[in-house]
Amino acid sequence: MSEFSKISYYDLRLAAQNKRLPEIIGRFDEMQRLTRVISRRIHNNCLVVGPGGIGKTVLVHAWIKQLNLNPEYSRSALIQIEAEDLYTLGGPTVLIQRYLEAFNGLPSCVLFIDNFGSLVQNKPIVFQNLSRLLKVALERLDAQVVLTMEPHEYKWIEAQDSGWLNWFETVNLKNQPMAEQVAILRLMLGKLKSAIKVDDSILETIVEYVQRFGSLGQLPSAAVQVLDESLALAKVQGSKSLNQAMVQRAVSDKTSIPLAQLQTNEVELLKNLQRDMETQVIGQTQPLAKIATIIQRAKLGLRNPNRPLGSFLLLGPSGVGKTETAKVLAGQVFGRKENFVRIDMSEFGQEHTVQRLIGAPPGYVGYDSGGGLTNQVADEPYSLVLLDEIEKAHSKVFDIFLQILDDGRLTSGQGDTVDFTQTIVMATSNLAVPEIIQGFENHEDIHSSEFLRKRIMPKLSQAMRPEFLNRFDSIIIFNPLTLTDLVRIAQLEIAKIEQRVKKFNVKFAIDDKTLARQIAGLADHRFGARPVKRFIEEVCETLITKNLLK
Repeated sequence: MSEFSKISYYDLRLAAQNKRLPEIIGRFDEMQRLTRVISRRIHNNCLVVGPGGIGKTVLVHAWIKQLNLNPEYSRSALIQIEAEDLYTLGGPTVLIQRYLEAFNGLPSCVLFIDNFGSLVQNKPIVFQNLSRLLKVALERLDAQVVLTMEPHEYKWIEAQDSGWLNWFETVNLKNQPMAEQVAILRLMLGKLKSAIKVDDSILETIVEYVQRFGSLGQLPSAAVQVLDESLALAKVQGSKSLNQAMVQRAVSDKTSIPLAQLQTNEVELLKNLQRDMETQVIGQTQPLAKIATIIQRAKLGLRNPNRPLGSFLLLGPSGVGKTETAKVLAGQVFGRKENFVRIDMSEFGQEHTVQRLIGAPPGYVGYDSGGGLTNQVADEPYSLVLLDEIEKAHSKVFDIFLQILDDGRLTSGQGDTVDFTQTIVMATSNLAVPEIIQGFENHEDIHSSEFLRKRIMPKLSQAMRPEFLNRFDSIIIFNPLTLTDLVRIAQLEIAKIEQRVKKFNVKFAIDDKTLARQIAGLADHRFGARPVKRFIEEVCETLITKNLLK
């Protein structure tokens, strides 16, 4: 063992004997799998793959602690080399050679290299050097190599040299069940040495928030961070116990979700979803009712869990509230309007532009940057995806969204599977606008299935394939706006301006009849509320500017 003194390494056996390796909750099957793999005679090396924060390092360390007690491995070397150390002490060639010399004469050696994927990703030369050197160890029956990496790093290595991966068995880590997540937090409470009382119901709440809001991060790591910050808040407030309000404050601070939104029960939010949307989107009672019903069914678990929470094709003239509906719905369902991905589909009219959505495959320009759609949803799975003017996209784009609407997932250019089951997908289109306006002016029921089938579907089918149109949960027609609607929208815009200039104590006193007369000439079914919004901004902001300058 004296040869090890020449190498920078971490003696995991000594760490286990000194009780420096962590405890673990659950993961019994994964640890059993690791033991079975290294006990084989061929291909007895292992890759532990999972997203950052899921507990890859903890799993391997807890498994080594268990292995230390196994008589069969009582004389085996159990060592860890940090990925960065492979390029110190004379470089990887010297290090690997010394490592191989060090365990000659021992029954076996388990070599653990943490974060191997991050060291080599997007560095072909580094990977080629290390993979060639590690092969010497991989070919030996008395050596077992265990590496950790994230899924996208695994895909990158697979694209570089899939044959090299054949030396390994892969253990993929998935999220643990609620009971184990709570037990992990209970274990961490002891390590945080907090005297503050915490009930299991509060720990469950923390886990639920992390599951609900992807921006918090990966379980269990993100839940531990929320717990730590919540305890700090309780300590500052001088509280002897942690309550839900403190957890909500910590989550609000981390995600920028309004505290009032978090304090509202989700069932209450769902119950009042249509009503709350109607306070911000004017004149669209029937469309909002359809959207609310589908989202309510999804959030209550009544719909297929392998599809998005809802998928809608919104039709209607410009300026009637289609995009505003998407923003408001994102705020209501996901806690904030920023959970909103808007993609202008007119930018994807050529076949070659499709790769910009999912990312270029390995070996092509732009591979490193990923896709405009897949990146954003992977970073924030709880989002509303708005596909603006979808009829302007190339037909190849429809194939991508067929997969999303059918299976709730999409494979990126890097080979990662991006989950869309917690998203809402909305597409807008200006197709059939003349038919909608004409039907509205003739007092037809533009929301009826007959109107949709006879007047709208023939127009849609000219631009989009029937199998694509049928994947949407609902095709929804937005009403052209009446003068009454425009007056209410004008009042909302005035209220927004008053809010912006609140510090100047400015209020507008405008009679409804006067307001109606002023905007009557702006009413045009083709343009909706946009001319009215511009008029209000110009008039009100000009008045404020003149008075402030005085």
